[in-house]
Amino acid sequence: MESKNIFNSLSFRLLTLFNLSFIAASIYFLYRDNTIIFNQILSTFQIDNLLNKKDLAPHFPLPNWAIYSLPGGIWVFVLTSLLHQHSIWVQKARLPLDYLPITYGIILEFFQFFHITNGTFDFVDILFVLGFGVIALSINRNQQSLTVNWQTKIPHWVLVSGFLVLILSDVHK
Repeated sequence: MESKNIFNSLSFRLLTLFNLSFIAASIYFLYRDNTIIFNQILSTFQIDNLLNKKDLAPHFPLPNWAIYSLPGGIWVFVLTSLLHQHSIWVQKARLPLDYLPITYGIILEFFQFFHITNGTFDFVDILFVLGFGVIALSINRNQQSLTVNWQTKIPHWVLVSGFLVLILSDVHK
C-alpha cells in the first residue's frame, strides 16, 4: 500500500513539473519574438500561424518580469526537481546534478553580460534562477524519503530534453 502512495505522489509531482514546463513554453511562444531558438523552431513548422499569437497575447497582458524572467526560473525549478538524487562521479568525488540548472542559468546570464552569447544581461533573471532553484532544492530535501529511487522511473531522455529546453530558450539573433 505504501508503494502506491509513493507512486501517486511521484505521478502528481511529474504532472506538476510538466504543467509548469507547459506554462513556461507558452510564455515563450506567445510573448517572445523569434529571436528565441525555441520560437524559431516552432515558426519553421508554422505553428505561430496556427495560433495567431499576435492577436492572442494582447488579451492576456503580462508584466515584463513574467515574460522575460519567469520562464527561466520555471525551467530551473523543473530541472532542479528532476535532477534530485542524480549525480556523476569524477574520480572519487560525487557531484550532485541538482545544482547544475542553477549554475547554468547564472553562467548564461554572465555570458550575456560579457557578450559571449546573445541576449541581455538582467539581474532579475539571476534572482529568478536563484529563487526558483533554492525553492526546488528545499522541496527536494524535504521530500527525500518520498522519492527514494524515483530516478529509476524517469527516462534519461526526459532529463536531456530538459537541458535542451534551456538551450533552446537562449537568444539567437
